[in-house]
Amino acid sequence: MPGARFMRLIGAGGMRNYVSVTVAFAMAVGLVVPEQVFGQAAAPAPAANNAPAAPAAPSPAPSTTTSDSVSQSADVSSGGAPVIIRTDLNWLITNRISKDFGATVDECSRYEEVYRIDCLRQNMRRIADSLPDDGDYRQVKRILGTAADRLGGILERYADPKAPQLRAPAGANPRFKQNRSYRAVRKDKVKQALAEATAVVQEAATQLLRSSENSAARLAHYQSISVAVGSTKVLLRSL
Repeated sequence: MPGARFMRLIGAGGMRNYVSVTVAFAMAVGLVVPEQVFGQAAAPAPAANNAPAAPAAPSPAPSTTTSDSVSQSADVSSGGAPVIIRTDLNWLITNRISKDFGATVDECSRYEEVYRIDCLRQNMRRIADSLPDDGDYRQVKRILGTAADRLGGILERYADPKAPQLRAPAGANPRFKQNRSYRAVRKDKVKQALAEATAVVQEAATQLLRSSENSAARLAHYQSISVAVGSTKVLLRSL
């Protein structure tokens, strides 16, 4: 009988074969078939129809870290993550511009006044070219570039073709190390040329203040740059 056979198997193999003997006994009496035994052991138990869904993983908390170059919007994307909006306003950039103009004043003030317009023009052009074409410094780039072009126009009107070009000595401006030379304006026109250049600088400084677009953050940066631009007028005073 199956029962007697079952007891003999247990006695022969001891408890070590208990599980195997149990399965064998079930198969012998027709309670299960092999596919059911091993298939059910490998497959996960199905979820009940009314079982609650597993809770979704919590969304990460939005970062509270901010800087001059990054701001966080209250809007969220379709996935629920906070939208990070990058801005161009950055005190590292603004202070760099101010230092560039400070170095320009230090350099150009060493030269005779006939060379100062071209010295200012070239340095202002380099500052403008170093700025991005878009973002919050776009207007700064445009204003400085236009001012540099206008200074170039003054230089062309009053240029002295007979005067030698002044070659900038090595290390004259540690912030702009490129080799360069400056052209002179005519000595008999230098006062007029300097006065026109002063008007160009003043207009650029004023335009910077007007370009803040009613933004307190932008106003602070643009005001700092405007002061730096205005500081170059000291170069244009007739000696």
